[in-house]
Amino acid sequence: MKPSTNQCLGHERLSSASSSATVTATVPLGTSAVLVTVETTACRMTLTAAGDPTSATGLVLQPAQMPWLLLVGQGCTFKFASTAGTASVIQLAYLS
Repeated sequence: MKPSTNQCLGHERLSSASSSATVTATVPLGTSAVLVTVETTACRMTLTAAGDPTSATGLVLQPAQMPWLLLVGQGCTFKFASTAGTASVIQLAYLS
């Protein structure tokens, strides 16, 4: 395997106020991976443009976990919603 490096294309901070307040990430063109962390309340995440997270659907991301490294293809859509009635703050770093 050859060594490789990643360049950061940008950062984004999202905040979902409640389980019914879905927020969508703006993934820059050329992104091949995303680092995701949750700062406060846990959240649910979906990866399709047509599917919003609900109380029963979406991957659960807990606060204070190591950053998630997600490999993505072009056109991927990240959507997040808090799992509770309190705000969930999500940080994303887009890598090429």
